[in-house]
Amino acid sequence: MRIGVNGWRLHGRRTGVGRYLFNVVRYWDRALTGDRVSEINFYTPRPVDRRDAALPENIRERVLKPQAPMLVWENLRLGPASVDDVLFCPSYSIPLTARRRTVVTLFEATLKLHPEQFPREHWHTLPAAYLALYQWSGRHATLVLTTTEAARRDLTEAYGIDPAKIRVVPLAPPEDFRPLPGDPRLPGVRTGNVGADVPFFLFVGKMTPRRNVPLLLRAFADFKRENPSFPHRLLVVGLNTVQLDLAALSRELSLGETFAHREYVSDEELHLLYNAAEAFVLPYSYEALSLTTMEAQANGLPVITVDAPGLREVTGGKAILLPPPLTAASVCDAMTRIATDDALRRRLSEEGLQFVQRFGWRRTSRETLDVLEEAAQAESA
Repeated sequence: MRIGVNGWRLHGRRTGVGRYLFNVVRYWDRALTGDRVSEINFYTPRPVDRRDAALPENIRERVLKPQAPMLVWENLRLGPASVDDVLFCPSYSIPLTARRRTVVTLFEATLKLHPEQFPREHWHTLPAAYLALYQWSGRHATLVLTTTEAARRDLTEAYGIDPAKIRVVPLAPPEDFRPLPGDPRLPGVRTGNVGADVPFFLFVGKMTPRRNVPLLLRAFADFKRENPSFPHRLLVVGLNTVQLDLAALSRELSLGETFAHREYVSDEELHLLYNAAEAFVLPYSYEALSLTTMEAQANGLPVITVDAPGLREVTGGKAILLPPPLTAASVCDAMTRIATDDALRRRLSEEGLQFVQRFGWRRTSRETLDVLEEAAQAESA
């Protein structure tokens, strides 16, 4: 079996799909692929820096210049070039020009099912065109990968994809993410990120509207007003993709030095932040999956989030699951419970850690390879 991989997303700062792609292919060494894989072609618009992305030696880079936006490059360069038995596309779309069997990963269908969570003033692309492409890709791919049963149901409802061709392969936290009790670096991590060696609430994710970062800041402001003696602070980590004026909102809420924002951190820094924090807060309106909640649990961090099917699934219910729609009051109340109840924090930490340990990227990588083999052996493309 010859496998082709769309490697466009591996370049630049790896968030979301880029992290997913890297963690899937990094374990495709000869010990895992064995005799069933004769060749893996990793298609990319420019050479991969293997000091930053250590791909197995048996993965062959195929550089297809020039550099271009992904959908342009995918259709004009990747589609015509790939003559592999199966082409793996990890980011919602397959080339319109694909010549062989394809497997596409569709993580969710939230924009299609809940357009109200994507205000038009924040649309920097043409969502209708993207949705049409995602639907076409899901219907025309040989098989579709997704990461939760909730996402499988959403894809079927939103795009009319036959559920019989959707395969669920769960995500996983990095292998080295684990609790670091008593690590001497943690006081410095707290001081360096929130300005003092004090407890803090942590959010990690892009600041799209449905992730409700302004609501989180308002909830934290309520928490500070109701608990003026508590030393807690709030750290938001994530790309400000919708240009929220966080500084102005912080001033409006009188948060001062109790709030901090960082655009991006490395996995090593993120590991330490999860361990240094008091709790992880994910105030989404809706989500079919969340890698960051799994990462938080893998580090023994209690999780606060919304009671949506996908988030209930990826946390195993081992979290404070708030009824939708979220309000600043409900998030504030959950923060107060975490800050005042040692037994609750300890229980969520232990139960969340125990649940998430059943997942691993080696398993995800192996099961993804199984799906690619199934697609390669399908009777027709």
